This record gives sequence, structure tokens and C-alpha cells, in this order.
Amino acid sequence: MKKLELLAQSVLDAAKEAGAQSALCTVEETETHEFNLQSGEFTLLRTLFDRSVQLSVLMEGRKGTITVNSFEDEAIRKAVADCVASAQSAEPDEAWEFDSEPRDETFTEGSLTCDTEKLFTRTKELADDIAERHPKIMVDELITEHKAIRSVCKTSGGVTSRSAHGFYNVSLMYSAHDGEKASSFYYGDTKLAALDKPFIDCALIEWELSSIERQLEPTALDGKFNGTVVLAPTALFEIVLSTVNWNFIGEDALLDGTSIWKDKLGQQVADERLSLSFAPRAEDVVVGARISEEGYRVENFDVIRDGKLLGYALTQYGANKIGGVRAGCTGWHPYPHIPAGDKSLEEIVAGIERGVLVMRFSGGEPSSNGDFSGVAKNSFLIENGKIMNALCETMISGSVTDMLNNVRAISSNVLQDGECCLPFIAFDGVTVSGK
Repeated sequence: MKKLELLAQSVLDAAKEAGAQSALCTVEETETHEFNLQSGEFTLLRTLFDRSVQLSVLMEGRKGTITVNSFEDEAIRKAVADCVASAQSAEPDEAWEFDSEPRDETFTEGSLTCDTEKLFTRTKELADDIAERHPKIMVDELITEHKAIRSVCKTSGGVTSRSAHGFYNVSLMYSAHDGEKASSFYYGDTKLAALDKPFIDCALIEWELSSIERQLEPTALDGKFNGTVVLAPTALFEIVLSTVNWNFIGEDALLDGTSIWKDKLGQQVADERLSLSFAPRAEDVVVGARISEEGYRVENFDVIRDGKLLGYALTQYGANKIGGVRAGCTGWHPYPHIPAGDKSLEEIVAGIERGVLVMRFSGGEPSSNGDFSGVAKNSFLIENGKIMNALCETMISGSVTDMLNNVRAISSNVLQDGECCLPFIAFDGVTVSGK
């Protein structure tokens, strides 16, 4: 870690000598131990080493940023020169800012050493469990790995933030097959702090495998109806949370004025049973961010509480531009957490007359007002309180704004995959269309 810290400081010194008025440098080393398994056989064991240096500079309100994958002196010198040249050619914007409040902190989390033997055992165990419990599942790709990441971020304003964390990751891509019949594919990633239980019992892996195995004979829905859609956690993120994050509270949407929530702080924007936070420092998060790209300490951040909008996903730059407040966490996948409800998935389904359970969604980007339309992938018809046949060629459409205010139920079942904690949520008033 000391080597990384010295390198980060030397990069800052070089940037200052080149004329930078303010600078931020992050130096990172990653060691990855990886197993690949295909058709039940191990095909690859490898160890990877990655390095990166990211530098951002400010010069008279102009910002330059560059990343290089080398610690070599010549590469660093060129990176500093290119970063400064980039800033000099940029348009000035006084809203750019790095954290200038001095602090010195160190975070150490997880296991920094890979238990290779146990990782091998758990990987083979997962392959055997799938073959035994779900014989119709064909695993296209099974990758397990351990990552140890060490990084140091320093700013010219006096911030030094060191981070060392290690974790395991399980990545699966698979489909069900029976003769000439085949389901749509499904995939998932689960991050783990330790190898203390079988992989198949982690996150929702068992439930997902069982569901895909039931999708060998999907049928097309006839006609159209307005009903209840139960979104599994992955589909919930794809449809609802991504729209909230980018279109409603996202910095770009707020800066260009397209957010329909731009004047909604403190107002009711969702059902009062719904709360949402971005929580990189939650106890169930295995790989949480600790420092932002502007050098600020990352914190948990309440977006919605009891249906009321509490904040926007603004960086310090965005906050300076619109006179807002910097959020504790921003990004494309900001560790979303939604508290569990009081009904099991089975109890929720039992109360639905007609609807659809959706595991995955494929569609275009929702419009700025939250309207969406796309294919309900890996989905099931719900009728008279029961999950029926799998569906194909089925579209769902609606408004995320309306859905947030038409919550039927939130499940007690949750997905905890090391980055998020999300339940199943049933929404009324969604249009389901078949042939």
C-alpha cells in the first residue's frame, strides 16, 4: 500500500509542476484468481494482475481526466502531460471541484487472500448441485473468482484514502434444455465475503434455476389486458430503479431540466410503503465504494423515504451547477436498497387475479417522463392466485411514475447479491400485450 501511496503523491507533484491548480489521483492494483467451468468440466484457472492510475486536474476552471494501465515512469509522465493538455483545451466551468478538506483514512474489508482450494471445491459443488437438482439446466458459463483490490486516492487538498478489500464472485449464464425445447437464457452475478455456504444457497440462485427450468414450453399470450405485474429484483432494477436513477434524480436529467422530479423534494412521489436508499456502506454490501471521483467520502444516501423524495443523485459538480446538495452516492449501479415488505412472494401471487411475473426485461431506454415498453423475458402468467405457464412474445408497457404510486405489495423475500438488497414488488395498472 505504501508503494501505491508514494506513486499517487508523485503523480500529484508532477501535475502541480505542469501547472495544475488542483488534482486528484487514484492508484489501484487488482489481483484476480479465476476458475472457468463449461459443460461440467474445468476449462481454465488463471491469475490476473491489473494496474491503473487515474488522474484528474483543474486549471482555471478547466478539467482534464486520464487513465493509464501502467506504473512505468514514461507512461506516467505522458499521462500527466496528456491530462494537462486535455484540461487546457476544455471549456471553463467553475463548478468543477475536488474535496479540499484534509483527512487521512484507511478501509480494510473482506478477505485479501484467496482460499483457492475451497473456491475450487465450492465451484465444483455448484456444478454438481445444478446437475443433480436441475438436470434440464445447461450451464453456458460458470465463472468463479476472488479479487483483492488495493487502492489509494490522494488529492492536492490533503485527502488520503486507502482501501483494501477482497471478495469472491460467482457468475452464471444458463438456459434450460429438453430435447429440441429450450428456454431463454438467464444470467446473474453474486458477490460474497466468504465461502461459508454452498453457492446454490446464496442470493436467489436456487429460485432462479428452478424458475428457468419451468420455462421450456412457453406460450404466447392472446390479446391484451391491464393488470398486475410482479417484478423480480433484476427486472425491478432494469425498469424502475434505473429510470429513477437516471431520468428522475440523475444529474444529467436535472442539469438539462428534463427530470419530472426536479421540483419534487419533500413531496410524495411514491406509495408510502416504499423507501429507497443508495447504500454502499450497508452491512450486506460486500464491495462498497468508499470514495467518489471527486475525492469525497462515499456515504449511504436516502432517495425516497415512506414515499417522499428526499434527495437527488448529484455530484459536487452537479450540486454547484444547480445550487443543490451533493449526494452520498451516485453512479450507474449505486447499491440500491429497498426494505422488505410483510408478505412472501407466494402470498402476493395468491392475491392476484391476473398478471405476470417478470424476471428480466428487454426494452429501449424509458422516456424522460418514465414511460416504457419492452419484452417481459423469463416471465410467467399469473391467474387466480397461481403462477401458471411460462410466456413468450409478451410485452409490458406503462409509466414508472404511475407504478411507483400503484404498489400492490412488497415481498419479504429479497435478493442480497453483495451489491443490492431488493425485494419483489407487485405493481397494478401495467399493460400486458400478447399476440
